[in-house]
Amino acid sequence: MPDAIPEPAAVALFLAACASAGVPFKATAGLHHPVRAEQALTYEPGSPRATMHGFLNVFAAAAFARAGAPASDLETVLREQDVSAFRLDGDALAWRGLRVPADALAGARRDFAVSFGSCSFAEPVAELRALGVIV
Repeated sequence: MPDAIPEPAAVALFLAACASAGVPFKATAGLHHPVRAEQALTYEPGSPRATMHGFLNVFAAAAFARAGAPASDLETVLREQDVSAFRLDGDALAWRGLRVPADALAGARRDFAVSFGSCSFAEPVAELRALGVIV
């Protein structure tokens, strides 16, 4: 159901609150695609479509939240639909003007954004490869 997908502003506030309180979180259900886009809600032909959060968006916003970015920046990261706006290298995760060093990114993954859910392992990896994010 499209109305079950939380709005980016609500997710941004949630991430900011968790970061402020030092509370780790787990994101489940529907994070099948790397970047925010309109997608079919099921694999059935003619399935309803909705704009879904991307797991890259959510993880980047979480890392920026843990680094102290304001909720307004987190919401903008969550709304990003251009994969080329995200850059990963050996030193950092960057999105437009925001940057999180690799050690802080590893800490965010280990201690803050502890799990992301998808019904498939292969689908997210294949999409990251198709986008050129991983080889």
